[in-house]
Amino acid sequence: MTWQRVRDYSVKVNIDGSITVRPILCLLVLFSVSLVPISVAQDAKLSARNRQLDKRAAEIEKMLPKTPRCVGRSIMDRDAWNVFVKDPAFQNIVSDAENVLKTPIPELPESLYRDFYQTGNRARYQKVRGQKYARLWKLVLGECIENKGRFILPLEEMIRSICSDPSWLLPAHDRNGEVYQGTAIYADLVSTDTSVELGLTAFWLGDKLSPEIRKLILDNVERRTFAPYKACVKEGKSYGMWWVSGTNNWNSVCHAGTVGAALTLIDSPHRRAWYIASAEHFMRDFFKGFTPDGYCSEGMGYWNYGFGNFVDLAEMVFQATDGGVDFYAMPLVRSCALFGPSMEVAPKQYAAFADCSITASPNPVLTGFLDKRLGLGTGESRPQGPGPLKSVGVYCFANSATNLPVSEPRPPMLAEPRTEFPDAGILICRPQRGETKQLAFVCKAGHNAEHHNHNDVGSFTVMYGGELPVLDPGGEVYTRRTFSKERYESKLLNSFGHPVPMVNGQLQKKGRKAEGKVLERKFTNEKDSFLIDYAAAYGLEELKKLTRQFDFTRTAPGTPNSLTITDSVRLEPAGSFETAFESFEPWTKESDTKLKVGKVFVDVSATKNGKPLPLEFTAVEIVEDSSTKKHPTRFGFKIVDPIDVADVTITIVPIE
Repeated sequence: MTWQRVRDYSVKVNIDGSITVRPILCLLVLFSVSLVPISVAQDAKLSARNRQLDKRAAEIEKMLPKTPRCVGRSIMDRDAWNVFVKDPAFQNIVSDAENVLKTPIPELPESLYRDFYQTGNRARYQKVRGQKYARLWKLVLGECIENKGRFILPLEEMIRSICSDPSWLLPAHDRNGEVYQGTAIYADLVSTDTSVELGLTAFWLGDKLSPEIRKLILDNVERRTFAPYKACVKEGKSYGMWWVSGTNNWNSVCHAGTVGAALTLIDSPHRRAWYIASAEHFMRDFFKGFTPDGYCSEGMGYWNYGFGNFVDLAEMVFQATDGGVDFYAMPLVRSCALFGPSMEVAPKQYAAFADCSITASPNPVLTGFLDKRLGLGTGESRPQGPGPLKSVGVYCFANSATNLPVSEPRPPMLAEPRTEFPDAGILICRPQRGETKQLAFVCKAGHNAEHHNHNDVGSFTVMYGGELPVLDPGGEVYTRRTFSKERYESKLLNSFGHPVPMVNGQLQKKGRKAEGKVLERKFTNEKDSFLIDYAAAYGLEELKKLTRQFDFTRTAPGTPNSLTITDSVRLEPAGSFETAFESFEPWTKESDTKLKVGKVFVDVSATKNGKPLPLEFTAVEIVEDSSTKKHPTRFGFKIVDPIDVADVTITIVPIE
């Protein structure tokens, strides 16, 4: 049998429903093997899934009313909407709607859309788009609360403008502008969100909107969201619709928008049921993006966004089926819900890995709802204020948690000496209970193919006195480079911008094989030790050993505690080794190996068989567009001469 590299194809669904075939390289068995069995197998799998979804849809259809039902209430339900008149959080919403009338609708010219392709800048278009589309919810809420009809005509003008936009996608999600040009049609995060916002507009305002506008909304959502989703799920046409079975935040966000739009706009109960059944099926893929212990590798900000949209989806489906379909009962939901509060390392300070901002914290509206809905007994609560209609609909009206009893409070996470996500290799260590003026820290093993990944195996962050004297600096402002093959050119995303070593002048590799394995954990009230092997993160043949041990010592109240990080390395043949850490805090050099960084001392030493090794110190500002708008400093300590074996220790203690 002969093997030869030939060309296969990928399929794109065009705007008119036709198919474009594009070649890509693959392996093909020539002569005796054809592509037909592969196609038949794929078709069989797709047919089986369609039968399964149709069967489940028939069951769900019995739970649905004959007319659309979703979150929120019709404008005709004045008892529900009059509550907002007395709500302090909504006192300014009518005046906000009035202010919308004083300014023209922002324009989104093609030149602004194409700015991303020419410069890589995402912010300029997204800022204007955000300003334009925010006018929708302000006008809808203003009208629903006031109920005088004076915002209807401006709202209809706004809807016409939105529906005249060639693309509802962000340019960064539109491959070479093909959706904008009308040569393809698929959906993304913001187009599906636009769909549910328009759906709720029609659902809440009903006949207050003209038949023309209601049809315009339905026609546009059908073409831009429902049609590509149906083609993907029923016909396997997945071009641009990878998120349907994706494992990151796109899955839940786009499904929340798609299903929410279906529940508000589609008259047929069977069609509505099919969208629910499909989302129920593909949420299994969404939860594959979490480790079994509930850890979200995308970081806190994307937990708020991705898991928050899962909650929106779950609530819309729960209310539409009168509780008959309960996504909250899915496996892992409870563990994932605890991720937010569990990541609190010090008071109001949370661990930040991947593209997360160092200031990110759990959304208290989300955690408060989950607290009551799932009986977690943890997390703070805050009421939802004015904003996008989906959030108002889920949280500001009676929902599935409204009549549930408040659960017994559990001890706060800060009272726990540690929190571990063993499947993810994450450890959070806190000081003695009640001690706020002590070190706390978080570290990770993990791997370098996580969602919104940074090459950061072995990374850690130290918190003390409200500061982050040693830290993972977080993500960067997104540009075209961020999600391209040049992603790891960024010194914030590759391992140069993380508190991990360089070995033989090499940074960490990307990919699933670049991982850290937890070798040992010893936890006591007085000391926590955590040992990882992360040689694989560098993928170097000459690197025979690289382990990192974290030793966190708890002391009596009033006595400074400490953290030591010890790297043990073996190279054959001998080579170079440099450890490093980053900080935004002001610093001074106390000695050749000791720095004062913010409110802590950081002391670095290297030994071989117990004998000291000289170190060379460097301090480099990392000039990248950080999400914090600041540039971190990288402090490097390199062993002067090539080494075959060495132990390098970083000791961090508070300044008394």
